[in-house]
Amino acid sequence: AGDPVGMFNYGLDMMRGRGTVQDEAAGRALVDRAADLGFVDAQRLRRSGYDLEEVTPDADRWKYAPMF
Repeated sequence: AGDPVGMFNYGLDMMRGRGTVQDEAAGRALVDRAADLGFVDAQRLRRSGYDLEEVTPDADRWKYAPMF
């Protein structure tokens, strides 16, 4: 259970290391859970091979650089 939007967003943060320690595998797992619950953006990210540019193409790279 849980909110798929929250899972997706936290998964993105984990993949980037934004606001948390970077853990790409755990981030992908959360994105997968959100996708399995029907969240379209998570499904799109998974289909792209977890290419973060697919869901945030206009993100400033410096903003999403790992903080830790």
